[in-house]
Amino acid sequence: MDKIITFVTGNDTKVKIANEALKEFGYSVIAERANIIEPREEEPEMVVIEKAVQAFEKLKKPLIVEDSGIFIKSLNGFPKTFVHFAIDTIGVSGIIKLMENVSDRSVQFRQSLAYIEPGMNSPKIFSYIDGGFTVADKVWEDKSAVSADFDKILIPPGQFKPLITFPQEWRAKRDTEDNREKIHYHQLAHWLDSR
Repeated sequence: MDKIITFVTGNDTKVKIANEALKEFGYSVIAERANIIEPREEEPEMVVIEKAVQAFEKLKKPLIVEDSGIFIKSLNGFPKTFVHFAIDTIGVSGIIKLMENVSDRSVQFRQSLAYIEPGMNSPKIFSYIDGGFTVADKVWEDKSAVSADFDKILIPPGQFKPLITFPQEWRAKRDTEDNREKIHYHQLAHWLDSR
């Protein structure tokens, strides 16, 4: 079996995380872009199903897509999968404003991955929750960092500074090690190896 997986994404950080998580299984990921319409669904599982089908219609080969949502408990889960909408409207400074005087600052990353190949009627879905994040009390800036806006306010479990202050390599390793065996990439590798 070919151990190279096509990852339909334009996000280099996602590719680094996927490669970090899959290397122990002998898989490597290569990125490929496809012009697909971002589905408007609240849960990552529903988003990846639609994205995988669209990407497969264009590329006609085995591939994965991934999507995630940021679920802030005290904001009833907002922004969920609508992260770009939140950034474009109120921005991370607006999130900080909404969180003023809020004691429960807990956040979950909910992540889903879909795999599809020729002969499959629908994509196979793998999901997990990376919990224990908190919302910072201010927006952190780092002019040297290339990072997503939410990285300026989300503090990883056991840390005191937000994601923007950590290198991408550290983040890829943390995602894999803190979520060993439950991370969706490991679920995918086990499933592929079991066939």
